Amino acid sequence: MKEFKCGTVSIVGKPNTGKSTLINALTGSKVSAVSDKPNTTRNKILGVCNSDDSQIIFLDTPGIQKSSKFLNRIMVQSSYQAIGESDIVLVIVDCTKRSTFNTDEIASKIVDKKPIIAINKIDLVKKSKILNIVNTLKDIFPTVDSFIPISALEEEGLEILINEFKRILPVGEKILPDDVTTDQPEKFYISEIIREKIFNTFYQEVPYRTAVVIEDIVDKKRVSSIQAYIIVENTHHKQIIIGKNGSMIKKIGIESRADIENFLSCKVFLDLRVKIDSTWLKTKEKAFNYSSI
Repeated sequence: MKEFKCGTVSIVGKPNTGKSTLINALTGSKVSAVSDKPNTTRNKILGVCNSDDSQIIFLDTPGIQKSSKFLNRIMVQSSYQAIGESDIVLVIVDCTKRSTFNTDEIASKIVDKKPIIAINKIDLVKKSKILNIVNTLKDIFPTVDSFIPISALEEEGLEILINEFKRILPVGEKILPDDVTTDQPEKFYISEIIREKIFNTFYQEVPYRTAVVIEDIVDKKRVSSIQAYIIVENTHHKQIIIGKNGSMIKKIGIESRADIENFLSCKVFLDLRVKIDSTWLKTKEKAFNYSSI
């Protein structure tokens, strides 16, 4: 009888290397907001990949970077905590950006965690360059044995990556029931969908200084009524989010509703409003609460 493997994998790396795209592809569902802007992820997100011979539990984490900003420092602390909780650490590097190769702040944290280096976005470079990139990373990470080229977006190399997880993970029984795919509540996923649309709509600092709170969900006959608030710090940001004659918040609402309806498999009435809270980025309690509801 084949041994059953079970354990946890923390996915870490610098901002905008494709961590959320990868965990969504590995789990087959959208468990994390995806944007081309860095630091979209603010929480550890549990995703689960079940098969006949394994259960792999993924922890997605905020991008690790040096920053003096309060929220960013909290996010980095969350990433390091996830590393300590996992059996395997998967370090993602963006092969199109040399700057993501230098991960000294990560290397010291993963020595005892059987690290794997995933070289992401290989669909954006010439195939002839991939071997050179692997050799460069071997020099940077001399204690790492596994270097796996992947494209999270094109789902290339993911089967090889999963087989490597299975090789390393400990033998053990399932930790979670088969029908559990995440530890996050329904409200969290809806807020992630709305937050993703904000990131994809606005530029510069505005997306990073907003949060989304789902106030209420009322299920009626074949329709879910959702009351949601976009939290901002000041009147200026509120005006930007709302837009001229309400054009921007209408755009966010329309795009969000389409994805929420797909997620809930029903029609959705979305009441989306903007609320000012000048202190939400200044206290740890609010920063965590607003970004995890």
